[in-house]
Amino acid sequence: MQDVLALVASFAFILVVAAVAFLLYHFAHIKAESARKIIHIGVSNWVFILEGMFSDLRIALAGPIAFIVLNTLFVYSGAGKLLGMGDRKRDNGLIYFPFSLLVLVLCQVNGLVSAHDVVAGTLVMGYGDGLAALAGMRWGRHKYSVLNATKSWEGSIVMLVVSFIVCLLVTPYSIPVVVAMAVVATVFEAVTPLGLDNITVPLLTVLTGVLL
Repeated sequence: MQDVLALVASFAFILVVAAVAFLLYHFAHIKAESARKIIHIGVSNWVFILEGMFSDLRIALAGPIAFIVLNTLFVYSGAGKLLGMGDRKRDNGLIYFPFSLLVLVLCQVNGLVSAHDVVAGTLVMGYGDGLAALAGMRWGRHKYSVLNATKSWEGSIVMLVVSFIVCLLVTPYSIPVVVAMAVVATVFEAVTPLGLDNITVPLLTVLTGVLL
């Protein structure tokens, strides 16, 4: 019963996050990219339901699997236009994020990573990337280009700082390892194109922590 309630809480939570972004986009008239990042940041908090409510993580796998399917339908059915989305190459990031969560949970189920690694990788992607993008839109004045993608130094600094804070707070690793994880997250957020940073950032951040 506990795991059933956790699944219900998972779907309800994601629905609330999406509803908040939808309402802000249509009634507060925030930018489509801001709505996307609100979802991005909000959804990452599901990791607390994952680690705090599920007694059997194998059941928790149903969440990421379901959202891979639902997000694929959302992107390719054109429903993304409801939130001003229309760039499928970037919108695929909505599919890649739950895929990364699926991989991380599978790794935890099989004893390859610990709970704190999964939390770190998820929140670095959610808060790090999300706040970096919002900061870049608001304060990004110094631009640089990598693989046809334009980034800002201000956004990358936010990514570095947030990633460092997340890893420091949720992992038992030493400061040098936390710094390495934050640097890896920041570099791959900058150089990975087409929304694939939703895969490279969380997985390589976790891999760095585990290996070091």
